[in-house]
Amino acid sequence: PKLLDPNFEKRMKDQLDRLRRRYGVHVPGRARAEAAEKAAARGISAPKAVVQRISEFAARYSS
Repeated sequence: PKLLDPNFEKRMKDQLDRLRRRYGVHVPGRARAEAAEKAAARGISAPKAVVQRISEFAARYSS
């Protein structure tokens, strides 16, 4: 999208924000994208048992 115009991304975001505020338009995937951004910034939480299983699996198959 940035190839189209230097301001394309911001204009698209502004337009989608207007549509959400004025008309309640839902853009599919927004929540998932926001969750991914937050997870990338803060990491994720996982139960110790899950982390342990992943660690065991990685140790078993990494060599």
